[in-house]
Amino acid sequence: MQAVDVYCKFPFSEELSFDDAYIFGEMVQILMKLEEFDDPRLESSLIGYGSVMGWNCLDSYVKKLENAFKTALLRNVYCAVNKKSPDDSDVQQYFKFKLW
Repeated sequence: MQAVDVYCKFPFSEELSFDDAYIFGEMVQILMKLEEFDDPRLESSLIGYGSVMGWNCLDSYVKKLENAFKTALLRNVYCAVNKKSPDDSDVQQYFKFKLW
């Protein structure tokens, strides 16, 4: 967890780069491995990583979070990564399809 604390001190720019995605990815890996699903840094790290690399890169993490019933977290991440409102009809259909 100390590594995540160190990574959080990294100054991220407004427009995220692949370097930023690497740092976010490392934080996601650590937090997911330790199953720290309720850590607030997980959501922001998933959003940062997914924003640069795309939603599909989060697939294995999404499955693990689905199995842990973290649907609120998944909804927030999905909307932020895809830059859509949770009230959007397409988003609502996707959430119903995924049973979120």
